[in-house]
Amino acid sequence: MSAILNCVNSYSPLSEDASADLLQCIRSNTYQKGEKIHSDGKVCRKLFFVESGLVKHFYFHDGSQYVLRFIEENQFFIVTDSFFNDLPAEYSTVALEKTKVIHLEYEDFERLCEKYHSFESFARKFVSMVAYTAISNMKNLLYLDATERYNQFLKDYSQLQQRISLADTAGYLGISQVSLSRIRSRK
Repeated sequence: MSAILNCVNSYSPLSEDASADLLQCIRSNTYQKGEKIHSDGKVCRKLFFVESGLVKHFYFHDGSQYVLRFIEENQFFIVTDSFFNDLPAEYSTVALEKTKVIHLEYEDFERLCEKYHSFESFARKFVSMVAYTAISNMKNLLYLDATERYNQFLKDYSQLQQRISLADTAGYLGISQVSLSRIRSRK
């Protein structure tokens, strides 16, 4: 449980009371490879923290799978559209390997924000990071060609290459596996 506190404190240090309260609220689940953590079409009001393992956000469109993001150990994630707006999610999250996830319910998230300024500072900085990541990913898709997106992928996820399948890499880049093979052969 100290991993989640270390990560929260890296955004913004929590008071001792806020840390203790947070630890009382969180729950842990373990997911096997291929098991969904949440499914599109369902409301998901949890803040997640990957304690061990690897997950991906993804959706299907016209029969193709698109990967929005990979989340590894010691990273937080939310289902953005669902978490803040209480709407059914437009994408799913699945474990890419055996994964231990800690989660905090939205109601506890809000209560901690109201009760502790230090937790509210963490929440603000976390939401800013989520927005920045989404905008950065969108800009890459709009402005970079497939080879440039692959180079950016290598920069962003180099430590995960051996853990991510070619199909998921292609899905993240928005290209076919054949196109990805061509790009990789030029390297």
